[in-house]
Amino acid sequence: MKASKLIVSTMTVLSIATMGAATLPTGAATALAKTKAAKVVKTTKYKSKHKVHVRGGWMYSSAKLTHKKHHMTKYLYTKFYATKKVQVRKSNGKTVTLKYIKSKNGKVKGYVASTYVWNQWGYGKYSVKAYRKSALAAVNKDRRANGLKPLKETAKLDKVAQKNSDQMLKKGKKFKLNVKGVTHAGWVTDAYIAPKNNPIVHYQNGKQWGHGMIDAFMGRTNLNINYGAKPYLLSKNHTQIGFGGTQHGEAIYEVLLLSHK
Repeated sequence: MKASKLIVSTMTVLSIATMGAATLPTGAATALAKTKAAKVVKTTKYKSKHKVHVRGGWMYSSAKLTHKKHHMTKYLYTKFYATKKVQVRKSNGKTVTLKYIKSKNGKVKGYVASTYVWNQWGYGKYSVKAYRKSALAAVNKDRRANGLKPLKETAKLDKVAQKNSDQMLKKGKKFKLNVKGVTHAGWVTDAYIAPKNNPIVHYQNGKQWGHGMIDAFMGRTNLNINYGAKPYLLSKNHTQIGFGGTQHGEAIYEVLLLSHK
């Protein structure tokens, strides 16, 4: 049977529409790296330590902004404490607000532009294994409720789907789905970039992630989503499925491959 290729591309209502925006911005932090020292304008010490996590940017050894220590994309899943807020004036006259943060284990500490410092701790990387298990259970529950046979997850479809979700993050706008090597009937892609008022870190594990994705596709938690995914996941012709899931800080990329083999 010749596979019919149907692309169902969805984007949650809280997503950033441009895939290229998924790469965490570093421009503002890079602009801080001046050879001339910045001048401290005001320092506010917190009465108690604030639990925070970072979304990117540079960490500086001092508020003078003359020496970069780390690029914080390496610490997206690290738990930090913020102890003070510092306003500095750069040599170009612009004022920037920094936060002094220190990792929970005390090994990583310094000043980071407040733009990249968010309140509360994140939960770390999600389990892709748990995500797949939960998503499969959720979609098959809906299929049974509609009198359909459950889908079977295959390692081959998982592998190809995972490669593609990884590439969604890596290539941004240039991403093109590649499903060569597997029998497929089509695919579903989705990208979620959490807004500040509803960060993805509220999902504590891969199980919630997988179940939440299917709830969104079925229209139970997101009334504005592209409903093209719903009838496709509930197609009576499909028998197999594979899941790809990639997390990068507050962003999640998902690729579902389906087959009627």
